[in-house]
Amino acid sequence: MTAPSRAPEAGSKPRDTPRTSAHVWVSSTYFSEGLPYYVVNNLADVMFKQAGASLQAVGLTTLFHLPWNLKFLWGPFLDQYATKRRWLVGSEVLLSIILVALAWIAQTPGTLVLVSVAFLALAFASATHDVAIDGYYLEALDHEGQSKFVGYRASAYRVSAVLVSGPLLVAIGEWGWSAGLMGAAVFMMGLTWLHSAILPRVEVQKRSLRELLRAALGRRVVMAGAALAALIVVERRYGWISVGWHGFLGRTPSTWGLAEIGMSGWIALAIGIGMTSLLAFRRRLAARLGRGSTYAEAYVTFFSQPQVGRMLAFVILFRVGESLLLKMRWPFLQDELGMSLEGYGWINGTAGVIASFVATFLGGWLIARHGLRRWIWPFMLAQNTLNLLYCGLAADSLFGVAPDWAVGSVIVAEHFGAGLGTAVFMVYIMRCCHPDHKAGHMAIVTALMSVGYQVAGTVSGFLAEAIGFMAYFGFSFVAAAPAMLLAFWIPHLDETGPRAPSAVT
Repeated sequence: MTAPSRAPEAGSKPRDTPRTSAHVWVSSTYFSEGLPYYVVNNLADVMFKQAGASLQAVGLTTLFHLPWNLKFLWGPFLDQYATKRRWLVGSEVLLSIILVALAWIAQTPGTLVLVSVAFLALAFASATHDVAIDGYYLEALDHEGQSKFVGYRASAYRVSAVLVSGPLLVAIGEWGWSAGLMGAAVFMMGLTWLHSAILPRVEVQKRSLRELLRAALGRRVVMAGAALAALIVVERRYGWISVGWHGFLGRTPSTWGLAEIGMSGWIALAIGIGMTSLLAFRRRLAARLGRGSTYAEAYVTFFSQPQVGRMLAFVILFRVGESLLLKMRWPFLQDELGMSLEGYGWINGTAGVIASFVATFLGGWLIARHGLRRWIWPFMLAQNTLNLLYCGLAADSLFGVAPDWAVGSVIVAEHFGAGLGTAVFMVYIMRCCHPDHKAGHMAIVTALMSVGYQVAGTVSGFLAEAIGFMAYFGFSFVAAAPAMLLAFWIPHLDETGPRAPSAVT
């Protein structure tokens, strides 16, 4: 069985007749999306720790997540140059090469600088790969198919997480980092070959990559790169920026916790401020930059959607309650309930993952069958109300240890609710993407999604320590309430997608 594909656009060449079931390519592409992501975000800190790096250096590995926060800056280019299929396969070729290089570098001790460069390059290639896959998914499937296969994409992504944090880490422990990373590289090479062979050609190229290269080497870009290089050299030589930053923190009340926010939290805040500025000045941007600029058009078109303020608030707030819960779930289970890491791994990584898979598949099927409007509220309620079960566990811990079956049931139930929430959110953010700017708009909306998630996660430890776990888990539900209330008034619940007018008119 194959998923329905979109009809060819007027004046374009006919699309390939899909010879491969969408069950196969959706699963394989989203598995390949998750593989490098989890290598960067799950293995870098382990490698640095094993190499004897300081705790400060291990903490700085969070900088490797920077490209996923900033991918909206280059996402629009994937809509305008070449095709998403070509970007997808090309990114996988690059990812394979970088993984091989990382495996080779890992053979030599004392090369953490080179390892850092390799991880950062892997992160930029992986973030671009994400944009290409999301854009291709929107190109290749109609709206019914996008809802129907949301369970496959979420499940395949989670399987890659299990592979990296389980078998791959075991292999690294047995045979070393070089062997383990080379195995990941070989796996990525196989996926590259598979996708070059089976992915239908569903898009007509607008501009060639040669044109992008000429634009990238333009005078303004070269001047901006030279200015950035000069700033880095000055900072490396004199440290003015870092000295001034630490001086500012030294004059700031410690209760603000600014020094503990971390780079990813500051990046998330900067993205939120930047996106708010774009929203406020979208008409001026359209007048001054939009005319003839397809790059500016992607942003202006996104922020010119009807009821865009409600949409942005919903996207930013949707995962706040989830982030608060996830960041403190393990510390609570370990410190208050005495759960072992092995027991947590079995419940969370097996029964919990299975429950999440089932719920995401079920949610995608029900949305495809009955529509997003019917299920958005029940699924959000299921996702967030189950946070209150942890309040019950925290209350029991005040008087005694809860039985193992109760703890396990809460973890599995919470995973099931989170799977339903994942299904409804994935479908909604796809509805926020304009047909002419699929990759660019998906990059923008996923970057916005990270703002609330990261900021909430940043303050979670301070909050839990201040008010205690029982009140904290209750607050995680309260923090999710604004998004649940907004669900009644957000756009795109019945539409097939945004219909904002072009920004360059």
